[in-house]
Amino acid sequence: MKRQISIGKVSLILVAFLLMFLSGLVPPQLGLSAEGWQIACIFVGTLLLWLFVDTTWSSVLCMIALCFSPLYTYSSVLAGSWGNWIVSFLIFSSMVTYTLTQSGFLRRVAVWFITRPIAKKNPWVFLGLLFLAPLVIGAFMSPIPTFIVFVPIIEQIFQELGYKKGDHFPNVVTMGVLAAASVSTATTPIAHTFPILAMSLYAQDTGSTIDFMSYTAAGVVAGLVMYAIILLVLRFVAKPELTRLKNLDIDALKKDSGPLTKKETYSLIVFGVVVLLWMAPGPLQFIAPAAAKFINSFGTPMPAMIGVVALSLIKVDGEPLLRFKDAASKGVPWSTILLVAATMILSNALVNEKAGVVAALISAIGPAVQSMSPALFVFIVIMLTAVLTNFISNTVAVTMFYSVALPIVYASPAMGINPAALASMIGAASCIAMATPPATAHAALASGTGWLGTKSMLSYGMIISVLCGAVLALVGYPIAAALM
Repeated sequence: MKRQISIGKVSLILVAFLLMFLSGLVPPQLGLSAEGWQIACIFVGTLLLWLFVDTTWSSVLCMIALCFSPLYTYSSVLAGSWGNWIVSFLIFSSMVTYTLTQSGFLRRVAVWFITRPIAKKNPWVFLGLLFLAPLVIGAFMSPIPTFIVFVPIIEQIFQELGYKKGDHFPNVVTMGVLAAASVSTATTPIAHTFPILAMSLYAQDTGSTIDFMSYTAAGVVAGLVMYAIILLVLRFVAKPELTRLKNLDIDALKKDSGPLTKKETYSLIVFGVVVLLWMAPGPLQFIAPAAAKFINSFGTPMPAMIGVVALSLIKVDGEPLLRFKDAASKGVPWSTILLVAATMILSNALVNEKAGVVAALISAIGPAVQSMSPALFVFIVIMLTAVLTNFISNTVAVTMFYSVALPIVYASPAMGINPAALASMIGAASCIAMATPPATAHAALASGTGWLGTKSMLSYGMIISVLCGAVLALVGYPIAAALM
């Protein structure tokens, strides 16, 4: 079997190399120019590697292949990939959120949620608060540290109640925390790669920006509806037995919680200022346009860069809040950033007018799509993103569905689809990854704990993903369209 898999991968890599570097051996197809045919082949070859082989070195290979296109040079490829603002945003925002995680503040917030007096009144109230905590925390954090914070907490609960790995109750609870952490990523663009990627692709294509506040308004409302769906699916589909939960000593969960430390306080203040600078331009444009314009002039990465400098300078007990080397090596998801960098320049190539890929795509599928109602088109695109992101890289999901759907929308204004809203919801839908271990890093972590079986993950995760896709199409998109 290993030999068969190895031969299959080698064959796939060979096909990808041929597509990316030797496309000129085949006459251009589909009505494309020579340049467009080369770009289309690079896209297909890269997508094959991303989906079935690896997303790291294949991203570098994609950039190399584009350097051989007459449409780009080595310098323009680097400027359009690593030089894109989203890369610096992800690097510095990851470092800021890493510091807040290391301070211990996130665990404090998690424990606070589940130790409220009301949690003692009903087992489902307790579980509701337990799942609400990662939704709230994850709105401002990467889902990976968000999920990691809860692992020791839920394990303490399982052990205190005498559950073993493989029991139904731990399966359901771990699934709930995983689902809430995934959904939280769709609520705001703060520290969330995939919504930011979709917003960046939109800005790259249109020259206009989607402000954080407008996205957040739509994301939070849709997120609360998706949170309710998680509870309903787990209660009425999973149906865990909660008798033992009535015996849980909730107060014991906060026995290690002391007063707020200086490290937590200062980290939280800096993080709060960074978030304020990101969010402020939205409401300020109505009451103080000059102030909003001034803050916008910083650029999206600048608040996080200021935060990194501030955290590096502030010391507690002689130690800086942020050690740059540690934050850069442990807090920055470099494999994701590499994938995003390649995505930005590849997307730029696909929409390049000289390549003509978009024009060929529209001529091929445009008539069929344009005959759809706008609502149906939006629903299908968002639903497919929410489902397939469980089986492919989230970044690939954003890139693929944005690259197919948005050019059609741009070229067909008569359809009446709001491109900013659709781009935002594609980014949000790509976050709904929870049904398979390879869906996303925190899903792999959930499976690795041993408390969540892959069968339960797939069955409950797919039901939740489908319903969440519907929510984003029917609730999130209309709100976003009204605000953007």
